[in-house]
Amino acid sequence: MTWRGLALLPFIAMLAPCASAQLDITGSVAVQSEYRYRGQNPGQGGAVPQATVNIDTDRGWYGGAFASAMTIGDLDGYKLQGYAGYAQRLRGGGSWELGCSRITYTQAHDNDFSECYGGLSFERGSTRLYYSPKYLGYDARVLYGEINTFYPVHPRFNLVGHIGLLRNLSGGYFPGIPTSSRYDVRIGIGIPFGRYTLQLAREHVQDDGRRYTMYPVHPPRQWSLGLSYAF
Repeated sequence: MTWRGLALLPFIAMLAPCASAQLDITGSVAVQSEYRYRGQNPGQGGAVPQATVNIDTDRGWYGGAFASAMTIGDLDGYKLQGYAGYAQRLRGGGSWELGCSRITYTQAHDNDFSECYGGLSFERGSTRLYYSPKYLGYDARVLYGEINTFYPVHPRFNLVGHIGLLRNLSGGYFPGIPTSSRYDVRIGIGIPFGRYTLQLAREHVQDDGRRYTMYPVHPPRQWSLGLSYAF
């Protein structure tokens, strides 16, 4: 079975229990000051709309989809991502999860790829480890680990943080993929009001000089701004 087929297994497995399970559908729409993915911006910048839909069942299975406008170099298009997995609560609090996703780019299908992940979630944070055998469509086996956290300083004010590390297990040269590893960091504030959340963050990515095909050069440190509405 190919890795594309493996990435679809959670979606298939989710269909059977969903027939009699209780479903909870949530989502959000957002506008971000620019599209960023694991510290990198593939285009010239500029505000982009995004949307997410999640489906959770009372049996632990979940799935969802994410869409974002984006550019790769000067090619306009969309990033589309479908994902599914299984999650269960831990006795001591929090939960664990396993899942897979498929990512496709409407203007650059050569960069489509699949990955699987495992993670832990707690009241004020989460961590995940992703593995892809053909990251961004290249013959590169890649791990990406991340930690996300927030701290409620005030009912109207949250501190948010993220740190990630991309690790190339194959070595060798691939556009935009580090020969060894590359980190990205984000720290900011989130201001909720009703179903809306305004977030301002300072982002930093390790500048290793490795660029994706057609990607313009961006400063390693910059600000980002986003507004989201949850439903």
